[in-house]
Amino acid sequence: MSAPRVWLAVTPAEGARSVTLGPEESAHLVRSLRARQGDAVTLLDGRGLVAQGTLATADADGATVTLASVRRAERPRPAVTLAQGMPKGGVMDDLVRTACEAGAAAVIPLMTARCEVRLDPERAAARRARWTVQATEACKQSGNPWLTEVAPPTDVLPWLAALGPAREGELRLTGSLEPDAGPVGAVDLSGASAVTWLIGPEGDLTPEELAAARRAGFRPCSLGPTVLRAENAALACVVATFALAGRGR
Repeated sequence: MSAPRVWLAVTPAEGARSVTLGPEESAHLVRSLRARQGDAVTLLDGRGLVAQGTLATADADGATVTLASVRRAERPRPAVTLAQGMPKGGVMDDLVRTACEAGAAAVIPLMTARCEVRLDPERAAARRARWTVQATEACKQSGNPWLTEVAPPTDVLPWLAALGPAREGELRLTGSLEPDAGPVGAVDLSGASAVTWLIGPEGDLTPEELAAARRAGFRPCSLGPTVLRAENAALACVVATFALAGRGR
């Protein structure tokens, strides 16, 4: 059995020999996982740190871990951003978790014309906080050293209009059902340092939104002959990007 993974709210100082976990992580480790003094643990901070250590004090209010090794993981390349038309219900929670497990750098929740979810500023802030918790849990479950950043929910058309030209090394793609969409396997990622995928909600993006996406430099790309659910399309985009990026390695 692998060592349990725990979350560090504060990155330890360079050369630190021990760390004290926060109350929530301590209680989960000691009470829920029943970790005991001397047990091995893995620590993550969501900013690339991966530390191996041993539980020195099994204190549910502030467990202490003696550090044995600390390394800094490289960020996945290219950096993948999912600009996602928000699906209904709790699907967005699962989508964020899955995206983080797969290694996405960021998720941008979008309110679109066919999106059933409309959020006022207060609800948007609450949802974003919840999705960040989901991403944190996904890091711990999967061992991903880099926390997926969840942006504030925003309306799709103003977001597209404000993007400006693509940065050097940035590729913009739309998971699309349009007739002229090229196959995902034909995407050339050589030289790409960042890939932004725009994915519609249930019912897809409207013609107006698709046209705005093209004006913003997004190229329609087919994910296959069948229609995928939003959360499955998001996962397919991340996995396909990393597969294609490593194709020649």
